[in-house]
Amino acid sequence: MKNIKVFIVFSFVCLTNVIGQVGINTTDPQEALHIAGSDSNIRVEGLNSSNNAKNLGGVNNYNLMVDTNGDLSLGLQSGLLSSESKLPSTVTVQSTASAGLNSDELYQENFTLSQRALVVISYNVAIEFKSYDGTTKLIDGRAKIAHNYFYIGDGTTADTSKAYGMSSTVYSNYIDDAANNSVYNSHSEIISLEPGDYSIHMQGAVFGGGLTTDASFRGIFGNEDRLDISVIYL
Repeated sequence: MKNIKVFIVFSFVCLTNVIGQVGINTTDPQEALHIAGSDSNIRVEGLNSSNNAKNLGGVNNYNLMVDTNGDLSLGLQSGLLSSESKLPSTVTVQSTASAGLNSDELYQENFTLSQRALVVISYNVAIEFKSYDGTTKLIDGRAKIAHNYFYIGDGTTADTSKAYGMSSTVYSNYIDDAANNSVYNSHSEIISLEPGDYSIHMQGAVFGGGLTTDASFRGIFGNEDRLDISVIYL
């Protein structure tokens, strides 16, 4: 009888230890679940390519996410969201005497994030400098500046309190047979965004001609442009 009591107590202690900490390939688990071994893996069939639409199979690896409750799930695959030319026709921005900076929106591109991500926004825009009426090359020798930058919006309205991706080109010429082609602004910006609807509002701006009327000019944005949006889901 005494041996039976000792066995029951010993069994209860062992059971309590197993319930508290479970070890696989180890007799000394250090956590609630401890899997020992340098080549140990965990397989969850609900996350494989046959059972989960976010697992695209192949040789790729996919991000495992954990939510506020500690539940595990697969995240979306990071990569290129869109890549395209956004200016179907050129946009002209005129500088005016004594007006300082003059700007206009070149285009808007919408996108949606279903989970938190780092968004990489890269662009290039071609710019041509012309006289105010657009008929001749500039030969007055005065420096002209063209800026490109963008605002982030909610899919409809731009938040103009913060500009991203500023890139600038300075142009000056005083001879008639100078090059007559476009110059380019380009930039990449990484922005952390929460899930939601967003829009990119690309701006073109020119600065110069603030002294006299004959110093005014136009910046012609377009002919060649590109906007790439990539996401790194977190």
